Parts: sequence; structure tokens; C-alpha cells
Amino acid sequence: MFDIPSMQQLIAWLGWGDGIGAIAGDSAVLTVLTILAPVIIGLLLHGVERLQLKVIGAFSHDLARFFVIYLTFPGIVIHEMSHLFFAVITGAEVRDVCFFKDEDGRLGHVTTRSRGPWFVVALQYTLIAIAPIIVGLTLGCFLLWYIFAEPHSLWVNVGLWYLVISIIDHSTMSESDLEGYFRGVWIFIVPLFLFFFILGLNA
Repeated sequence: MFDIPSMQQLIAWLGWGDGIGAIAGDSAVLTVLTILAPVIIGLLLHGVERLQLKVIGAFSHDLARFFVIYLTFPGIVIHEMSHLFFAVITGAEVRDVCFFKDEDGRLGHVTTRSRGPWFVVALQYTLIAIAPIIVGLTLGCFLLWYIFAEPHSLWVNVGLWYLVISIIDHSTMSESDLEGYFRGVWIFIVPLFLFFFILGLNA
């Protein structure tokens, strides 16, 4: 079973000592890693999806396009619904929701407009951008747990794995998601730093 390392273990791994300056340095590193984590995860998932398409595309370009747009459509729906859900709960204005762009078969989109005080706007940018990663990985982990928790029939397993692949394949961040994320995530820098610093003092 995977255990989350304690702050004391993290400080020991970084090896900068236990003084105030060392704790501040550790906290800065952990803050940067925390902020970059969704981006790294999103890029890794995007790389996995591109690899799948490259392998399938070696046999047929049309089949690869069919796979990413239509065969894994549950992932597209969950991707866009996650954007929509976080837009609604953070108070952003939802202007358009589209699961497929009929004119050229491209993937869907959710168009929003941020509103409210500056800190709410920053929160909206950040959470809406990383929504597919949060929701997709949560659902994917839950499905994997369910798959391995108890035996299932062949067709149930096929269906569950199909959902896992569809969801994970679309738990990525688009260029516009990345842009929105970095427009808002700065609001978390100081709170994250203070959080890690206080944990370090108490470790």
C-alpha cells in the first residue's frame, strides 16, 4: 500500500537541514512541484494518448481519428462535463457547451467567462483548467479499484477497461487549459508556501 510521505520525510529527502532557511527552501521547492504537478500529469497523459494514436495510425489514420473522437467518446463527455461542473461551482458564466464540433469532427469545448473578485477569477481559471485531470483521475482510480476489488465477468471487465481507457485518454490539458491554469494558479503560491513552511516548523 502506498503511503504519502510526511513533511519530515520530505525535508530529509531534500537534505537541506532543519533550520528556518532550509525549511523555507524546502517549502519553495514543494510549492513549485505542487503547482507543476497537474501540468506534468496532463502532459504525460497527453503523451500516452499520442502514443496510442501513433500506433493505431501506423495501420490506419482514419481508424486513429475514429478512436480518439468517437470510440472513446465517454472520455470526451466527462472531460467537458468536468469543465462545466467546476465552472458552475466556482461561479463562472457558462456561455457554450459542445461535446463534438460537427463541422469538422474535432473534440468538444466549454466556453466560460470568469467573473467576481480577482481571487475568485483566479480560482475559476485554475480549477476549470485542471478539472479534467481531477475528475478523470478520480473516476479512473475508482474504476481500477472496482475492477481489482472483486472478480467480474468477461464482458463487465471489457466494459470497465473501456471506460478507464476512455476517461484517462481524455484527462489531459489542452493549450487553452494550460493558458487558463497559469493565469490563475499564482493565487496558490503564497498559501501553499505557508502551508509547507508551517508543516516544516512542526515536523
